[in-house]
Amino acid sequence: MKRSLKKILILSIWEDIWSLGEGCGVADELEFIRHVTREGIELHFLIPEPRPKRDIVPDPLLAYYTYPNVFRAFRRFPAIMRRFLWPMFFPLAAYGRLERLARAIQPDVILGFTHYAFYPLNRIGRRLGVPTVVKLFGVMYLDRFDFPRIKYLWKSMEQIIALRRIVDHYIILNDGTRGEMALTRLGVPPEKISFLPNGMDVEWADVNVDRGEARKSMSLPSDDVLLVTFSRLVKSKRIELFLRAAAMMDPLLLKRVTVVIGGDGPERARLEREARALGLERKVIFTGAIPHRDVVRFLKASDVFAATNELTNMSLPPCEAILCGVPVVAFDVSGTSEVVRDGETGLLVPNGDVAALAAALERIVRDEALRKRLGAQALAFARAHFVSWGQRIAMELDVLERMASRV
Repeated sequence: MKRSLKKILILSIWEDIWSLGEGCGVADELEFIRHVTREGIELHFLIPEPRPKRDIVPDPLLAYYTYPNVFRAFRRFPAIMRRFLWPMFFPLAAYGRLERLARAIQPDVILGFTHYAFYPLNRIGRRLGVPTVVKLFGVMYLDRFDFPRIKYLWKSMEQIIALRRIVDHYIILNDGTRGEMALTRLGVPPEKISFLPNGMDVEWADVNVDRGEARKSMSLPSDDVLLVTFSRLVKSKRIELFLRAAAMMDPLLLKRVTVVIGGDGPERARLEREARALGLERKVIFTGAIPHRDVVRFLKASDVFAATNELTNMSLPPCEAILCGVPVVAFDVSGTSEVVRDGETGLLVPNGDVAALAAALERIVRDEALRKRLGAQALAFARAHFVSWGQRIAMELDVLERMASRV
């Protein structure tokens, strides 16, 4: 089939490929680059300064350009001020450069990452007649219509304001924040939304791991039941609730357990203090950042994954645990129950209920047969429902191809 899509101009808010640091985390952007350039499509990225010292993926079809980095400029300001300054100054920094590039490159589609892209794409798309698509990697609190009105507006005002700038199509990745429902309720026509699954390293399901050797290599206890989590350690992950639930467990049962917290971030020091205050310093291991290549071994050496995120517990780490046959104990928030199915792939407890989380952890630690059954069912669920990166990017390319063909 002859493609209409030959050039994509991309407006990004990231100066480098996103990760959790030290090669950690799954870079959706990286998978997109790898698969799309393989199709012979040119990618022109407009990113904040400075330009990377080397191309992330050396490829003649990949080019980078820059605009003034407003995100760095206001980094030292309090978070409350950045919420207003970044959306205000971003269009001023990116708009002119994006328009000049669009005129020079003549892309078939302009793709923008996150809600920051709505204003520039809305204006330039209309002015130049180029199809525009915004890709949302999740919608944060935009689906939380159960919040009191004032709280909802406070949490989501930047996105609500941005959505007033209409683009031709919306790609939303299903991270469990129910983005399709949120945008539809806020007035975006359903036919303009493509709600796509996250890509996964589905080959992990078939990776054989020697649990004993994996634990030894990561300095983890050989015989304990490992209750694990990993993420960027930020407030929204609520890892302290996992620690508090562990501290509430039966002390005799807790002797058989080690709590493992993978990842790094600004909350790590506070979480270490919390563990000491709860008397858990001998029961908790902070691993630091786990390179993505090692995550499959880390998970397959584990017994239970605890998910306490306040936004969604359907993000990649819990899904990766399910893919590795590890049952998930999670707070039931937003779209979590789509993958953490109570009694099938894990155990769900009411959102924020630490006592219920502790009881669920006790139950799954005590009952080895339950752990094994839930783990096997989790793996079967992943095989049936999760899609590879190649499949996901193909879905995304189909959307962009349809947009390019409309001109």
